[in-house]
Amino acid sequence: MERIKNIEIGQGLGLIKFGFLKNEIKLLLGEPSNVDLEMHSEDGGDASETWDYDNIGVSFTFDEEEDWKLETITVFSDFFQLKKRILIGKSKEEVAKIIAQLELGEIEYEDYSEDESLKRELFDLTNGNMMFWFTNDVLTEIQFGVLWRDEEVPLWPTIN
Repeated sequence: MERIKNIEIGQGLGLIKFGFLKNEIKLLLGEPSNVDLEMHSEDGGDASETWDYDNIGVSFTFDEEEDWKLETITVFSDFFQLKKRILIGKSKEEVAKIIAQLELGEIEYEDYSEDESLKRELFDLTNGNMMFWFTNDVLTEIQFGVLWRDEEVPLWPTIN
């Protein structure tokens, strides 16, 4: 598991790189605990499939428009680290301070709360294609993806 511990902006999660195909993830981690196929339009051709590995706290999303390559990773366990820092479980203030210390870019803040009993907030780092999701002021997941040259061209990492 140590080989997939580190979040690498624009690259992936340790040895798991953006651009991997489903069978490559399966070879490394086995069968997912859950698979969710989501159709984004009635016309088709733009679906995404998310593989959850609840036992280690990570999900991988593959995009049909990109030939089912791995495009987005979501971590929701404090096992995973960003530049040797554990972020899951930290407060908004702590995460904002770490983002500034690591010079990850400007934070765009959005409040997705629907009622007062459940606060759902987002720090969006558009430069690094990273989103930090907070529930009641505690970081519960980090979602990050491949970087893009423009709206049409992904910058897939070089895979050895």
